[in-house]
Amino acid sequence: MELHHATVFEAVADAIPDAPALAQGDRVVSWGQMDQRAARLAAAFTAAGLTVQSTVAIDLYNCNEWMESFFAALKARLVPVSINYRYLDDELAYLLENCDAEALVFHASLGERVVRVARRLPALKLLVQVDDLGGAGLPPGVADYEQTATAHAPAPRISRSPDDIVMWYSGGTTGLPKGVVIPIGRSVEFSTSRDGRVRTLGLYGSDPGDIPEDLVEHARRLWDEGARPVAIPAAPLMHSTAMSYGGAAILHCGGTVVTLERHSFDPHQLFAAVERHRVTTIAIVGDAFAKPMTRALEERAAVGRPYDGSSIRTIYSAGAVWSADVKDRLFRHLPDALLVDNCGSSEGAWYGTSVLRNGDATSSASFAPAPGVLLLDESGAAMPPGTGKAGLLASTTTMAGYHKDPERTAQAFRFIDDAWYTVPGDYGMFNDDGTVTLLGRGTSVINTGGEKVYPEEVDDVVKTMEDIDDCLVVGTPDERFGQAVTAVVQPRAGTVLGEREVVDWVRARLAHYKAPRRVVIVDKVPRLPNGKPDYPATRRLAERA
Repeated sequence: MELHHATVFEAVADAIPDAPALAQGDRVVSWGQMDQRAARLAAAFTAAGLTVQSTVAIDLYNCNEWMESFFAALKARLVPVSINYRYLDDELAYLLENCDAEALVFHASLGERVVRVARRLPALKLLVQVDDLGGAGLPPGVADYEQTATAHAPAPRISRSPDDIVMWYSGGTTGLPKGVVIPIGRSVEFSTSRDGRVRTLGLYGSDPGDIPEDLVEHARRLWDEGARPVAIPAAPLMHSTAMSYGGAAILHCGGTVVTLERHSFDPHQLFAAVERHRVTTIAIVGDAFAKPMTRALEERAAVGRPYDGSSIRTIYSAGAVWSADVKDRLFRHLPDALLVDNCGSSEGAWYGTSVLRNGDATSSASFAPAPGVLLLDESGAAMPPGTGKAGLLASTTTMAGYHKDPERTAQAFRFIDDAWYTVPGDYGMFNDDGTVTLLGRGTSVINTGGEKVYPEEVDDVVKTMEDIDDCLVVGTPDERFGQAVTAVVQPRAGTVLGEREVVDWVRARLAHYKAPRRVVIVDKVPRLPNGKPDYPATRRLAERA
């Protein structure tokens, strides 16, 4: 079989056409239906003039249509690109232009912004709207998703190349997001290898050897035995964590992807869906999801109506801190669940995994090192274990590099001992017990609830306020989100400035998660003698405040 997601999905659809593939509320789509709907959508893409490796941007909240659009793009050998639906006009325009989008699938609730931006991008050939407003009208030149997914004749099945790509955008360590290029063949090969099985330990069983090489026969057997995985990507599918552990991996073994109906995360809705669909797998991004989930379980237990989470086999997290205390509290209500905490980056780095069963000692930042992970010194040489020193973490990766950015690709990707590695700038250290501890990105990037925020981008917006002379933005510890965007602001002499004014100013110009959660007013913003930001002093000042 070709090393291609679409080819695997098509074979699974042929093997178990009546098995549910997608579910959202009362809407359940079988594998056979998903295959047909994706084929019709693929035909619409090609009819609009998209050719091999043209880009399809997906600007959707979690829903059945997200997965169908992804599958449709792969079927036609197009490049699916996930779009952060929180982006405002300029951010969205940059992303669509940078990824060379020729088609865009979007929710009606995002339509006003999308249509405004589309006027600036003549390369867009097809706009397809998913109605999440219950009878939303169609703007001029926009196609209705449901009609598109049913009216066209299904695209014929074709041969595909393992060199076809998908692209994921990462905020990274620059002010603008970077497209990470993922060759599909490498991705499928890794996900079906022993290393890939280790990373998804618990999805199929308790041992990596539980997965047979023939994925289609495995999917058929799981369907016959009533043992297929059923997953909720609680985090947005635009994040690689949700798609990796609650999307593509689930479909590879003929499972069901369940998406929640509300656009904002609701832990009570999540556990209601767990009970309804007997969910086995949940994908989250650290404490931003785990803490509300824990509180929901505690609230229901306190009134004598605990949620039934007995079907949950695995909760996966990556991309943000998942604290030990929250893991302990989850075990009190989900004693049989496996908690899998993967440490890595959007560049395909996999530094290590923490796999916890009830009764194990919990931790927040220590992981069993992944195969091949290295620690590099300042010269780029590998450091031996046991030095007790921090270094740059390097990991083998299936990613090819950054889209349209050879300079940053050369900085973050390289061959080490004939293996392809990524070194995205994360620092860590090897511990005496053989584990690896992640110390953080060696830049000032802020990770708030799994979203990456580059401080200078927010600085620049804050400093456009007439009454502000200077500003530095840093991340400060936050119980729920890991880090909070904190603006240290120096007002113009003689002016009185309110915190809400600063927050509202940024929220009107950038995605809302980039807006400061805290504003600290100071007489003088800390800077070095050469005028460069003094981030350590700024951070200390912000944390004291």
